[in-house]
Amino acid sequence: MLENKRKLILDGAASAFSMYGFKGTTMDKVAALAGVGKGTIYTTFKNKEDLFDAVLQQIISEMENIFFNCIVPEQSVSENLHSALYELLEFRKDHQVMMKLTNEVRMFGTDHSKRAMDKVEDAIIGCLEKQLIAALEQDKIYTSNPRIAAFLLYKQYMALVFDYEEKYGPLGKKAIAHLLDQHFMYALVHNKEM
Repeated sequence: MLENKRKLILDGAASAFSMYGFKGTTMDKVAALAGVGKGTIYTTFKNKEDLFDAVLQQIISEMENIFFNCIVPEQSVSENLHSALYELLEFRKDHQVMMKLTNEVRMFGTDHSKRAMDKVEDAIIGCLEKQLIAALEQDKIYTSNPRIAAFLLYKQYMALVFDYEEKYGPLGKKAIAHLLDQHFMYALVHNKEM
């Protein structure tokens, strides 16, 4: 029964954060959307920040599942990483809470929203790092620091998808994959051969 209430609250909170963002969401709005009393929320969550963190953790877990479900042993490291990053970005573009959070960071730049986006970014970089470490252990690539390589890969991918698109127009999925192979993955594979 308690787990049921928690799920109702988290679903209501996700809806509220999707509609109103972090800044505009109140516990009253969450309670109304969850169909529970406001006091019920406080028996499970300390405050709005605690509730938001729980919703964010669900999103991060979902993103990690998406990432690792894209990894296919028969594919190259490059194909796997591109596929996983592409699916994650599609998820971010389509997920209502993530869209609202991204807009809130752009419009208001609240500390809580920025920290939330940092958590999402850290989770994605962590997934990339795990894959790079696995590829390194299988002698498929070489990098002296998988964490830095994961960070750079993520930033380069984001720049191609968002920054480049904003300034020059969108690149297709194949073009992005080709550019990553040419300018990033080539170095990881080529360094292995040296």
